[in-house]
Amino acid sequence: MNREPRFSGSQLLKASLVTGSSLLVMAVFVFTQQLIHRLSHEVATTSRVFADFCAQASLPATRDPELQRIFGEVIGGIDFPIIITDRQGRPRAWRQIGLDPALVPANSIDSLEAGQPIAPAILERIQAVRRRADELDRRNPPIVMLQPPSRDTLGYVHFGEPEVMERLRWMPVVSVIGVVLLLALGLLGLASLRAAEKRTIWVGMAKETAHQLGTPLSSLMGWIELLRVRSETPGDDVRVPRAEFTETLEEMERDIERLSKVAQRFSHIGSAARLQPTDVTPTVRRVVHYMRRRLPKSGGEVEIRERYDEVPPVNLNPELLEWAVENLISNALSALDKRPGRIDVEVGRRPQSENVEIVIRDNGRGMSREEQRRAFEPGYTTRSRGWGLGLALVRRVVQDYHGGKLAIRQSVPGQGTTMVISFPT
Repeated sequence: MNREPRFSGSQLLKASLVTGSSLLVMAVFVFTQQLIHRLSHEVATTSRVFADFCAQASLPATRDPELQRIFGEVIGGIDFPIIITDRQGRPRAWRQIGLDPALVPANSIDSLEAGQPIAPAILERIQAVRRRADELDRRNPPIVMLQPPSRDTLGYVHFGEPEVMERLRWMPVVSVIGVVLLLALGLLGLASLRAAEKRTIWVGMAKETAHQLGTPLSSLMGWIELLRVRSETPGDDVRVPRAEFTETLEEMERDIERLSKVAQRFSHIGSAARLQPTDVTPTVRRVVHYMRRRLPKSGGEVEIRERYDEVPPVNLNPELLEWAVENLISNALSALDKRPGRIDVEVGRRPQSENVEIVIRDNGRGMSREEQRRAFEPGYTTRSRGWGLGLALVRRVVQDYHGGKLAIRQSVPGQGTTMVISFPT
């Protein structure tokens, strides 16, 4: 059966980032809209109450000098635009409209009321106040000032909202733009990280290919050289003993098989792997047998111990699983910093979940918390000659192609590391 690779970690991260940012944008927009609507209602109510107060008490103050002083102190702290006009629409007092009342003397308004000529500059200022009053009326209907008890119209109070409310109305737009910019920067950063990760993977893949091909090629060259030396030897030694010749052919066949496996492994990268129900144990046995023949022969004892329990078949690709297990055992070997070195390879079922597990445990140097956190990052390595691709490839093989899990179950500096591959049954 064919199985498409699952989403990669970066794809899931990108989808989560887009979804989370979209929800954040909507939440910010709704919250700020509600907040501004509430503030606008409260400010409008306050402005109307204060304007109503001014309507009942202010017009006489525009004519009486003493009341003018008191009125000026009362409305001096107003932070919203307000204009008081008489019944003919002539402005008598104003605040927060961008024009200093001192630039329009009170007697000029009286002169205008009496039909007397006034300075053109002052007349232009009065007209500007009137235009501003019309603007305020388009937003809030003016409040009529009535003369008690006759209820005759004395004038009108034209009012608006504080300037800060105008700014607050832009807050949702600014917030949304800010979040969108942050999202764009985040996606750009993620794309850059993804590109860097790809570059690291391709470099590592090239080095891994050279490393994988190098061993069997060197071995084949050695066997060919041995046969050439024997063929060039004069006399009766030209003929190679049958047993030695058979052994040489077998070794060459194994090296060619190894080259074929390497080619198959790399052919699976970037394409859907063919999975079929397979017993895990024979695949793991082959890898252990291959790695045991390449254990270091000097510097002390290194042992690979095996334990296999009966487990049900799981959907897997044997070539890719061999690659993954081989990388984990190779990492365990490189971590052995003391002798005797020991690597335990176990196949069994986890009682809690019934998953089939491949456990590889070593007694090497172990990893710190920081090293465990970064262990699966492409390009990260603690070895001077490593390129940090092994665990990244293993995770891709296990998780993306087989739907399993790769985890560091335990790692203690100076005591060793336990790696676990888990497959659902």
